[in-house]
Amino acid sequence: MLVKGDAVGIICCSDGRKAEDKSRIERLEEVLKTEFGLRVIFAQTIFQIEASPYSGSPKERARELMKLYQDSEVKVIFDISGGDAANQVLPYLDFDIIRNAPKPFVGYSDLTVILNALYAKTGQPGFNYQLLHLVGKDSELQQSQFRRGFFENCISINGEQLNDFEWRAGEVIGGNIRCFLKLAGTEYMPDCTNKVILLESLGGKEAKIASYVAQLEQLGVFSNCLGIIVGQHSEAEESGEYDRIARLYQQIGREYKLPIFRTNEIGHSGDAKPCCIGEKVSISRETLTNF
Repeated sequence: MLVKGDAVGIICCSDGRKAEDKSRIERLEEVLKTEFGLRVIFAQTIFQIEASPYSGSPKERARELMKLYQDSEVKVIFDISGGDAANQVLPYLDFDIIRNAPKPFVGYSDLTVILNALYAKTGQPGFNYQLLHLVGKDSELQQSQFRRGFFENCISINGEQLNDFEWRAGEVIGGNIRCFLKLAGTEYMPDCTNKVILLESLGGKEAKIASYVAQLEQLGVFSNCLGIIVGQHSEAEESGEYDRIARLYQQIGREYKLPIFRTNEIGHSGDAKPCCIGEKVSISRETLTNF
């Protein structure tokens, strides 16, 4: 996917980064250059503008993203934002141009909306991952995982199966459960038929997660999908609800005869691994791997 000398694009399509993040982003650029030999091209929409939570208007953020897609030197686009506002840019994207300029889009949390919209409209895959983890508390681990995922195209995620239903290989869609549901009822929601659904969450205790799962059920997602990957549910798990979240998904598995794979290696934590969106994975009782 990447080789030394390649250029990567960096942008914020959701909420902009704060001014105090500047030094961290500078360290990120240095790591990408010195450790991986990558050239870095920054979009104009990175930092919050004045008192706004945004790095630009929806049109401006979309325009900057399209520039990265149209730049033939850029091999992968990394979005280092998160928050709430990513779905504002969707109406301003030119999906025909994106379809004809294939390159992975990488982001997590609120970028779930862009990852899945890109897949729904163009079939292009991406990755659920936060590039800023390279300069976080687990930077050494993350640099190793980054190299394996984006240079060697080798992703292996450990976990456990929560029931005995058999897996069939399928393409992964989803990501952050709250943000994935923003696409419900829109043209940007991917078809869940014969897909593996990834669901993780930063905020929300059991009741809130249960409400999200109920909405997915009422949308018919679990009637048509192949199975569920359960990632971290950070707030709920930190509140002592790890087992309760497991039982919530086990109930869905029993009802729809779906295999459930649970892992603490996908989510918002600083040691989380990249996970493909829009590509096929193979899942055993203890490991998820990309093809």
